Amino acid sequence: MLPRTAPPATATPTPPRKVPLRKLLRAASVACGVQFGWALQLSLLTPYVQELGIPHAFASLVWLCGPLSGLLVQPLVGHLSDRIAPAASPLGRRRPFIAAGAASIAAAVLTVGFSADLGRLFGDDVTPGSTRLGAICVYLVGFWLLDVGNNATQGPCRAFLADLTGRQPSVRPTSPPLA
Repeated sequence: MLPRTAPPATATPTPPRKVPLRKLLRAASVACGVQFGWALQLSLLTPYVQELGIPHAFASLVWLCGPLSGLLVQPLVGHLSDRIAPAASPLGRRRPFIAAGAASIAAAVLTVGFSADLGRLFGDDVTPGSTRLGAICVYLVGFWLLDVGNNATQGPCRAFLADLTGRQPSVRPTSPPLA
């Protein structure tokens, strides 16, 4: 007969930590800013492309940079932000990527907004109806930078919100294959 042993001590589950609402709202405001970036890109930039003189048939080619940069940028930034140790940066794992993406978005908005003026500096013809090649090139760089900035900010922002709320067993992910 085996000697009786005491049952193993069960560890009491730690209650989930509470995150102040103010902190969650601050973090969620970054996601709101990213959505404004996408809204700007989707609503205002196609008419501006045509105003610069890009033919309608080529305007759809401009939109190819979005999926292509998203295919490369989001996984790369997600991988890098997951691998950086919290001790490596005083800002943590996600905030440096969010800040870099926000700076990229700000630079892109300025570049796109002043692309006609910058094109004039490169010698574009300002007569109405003319194709402004310098402005188009500056615009395309700004458009690509805006898309890269949006993609670079969106992934770490979502991960940052998940980091703040922690892993709670009662909460299910909204997108299981991506969670």
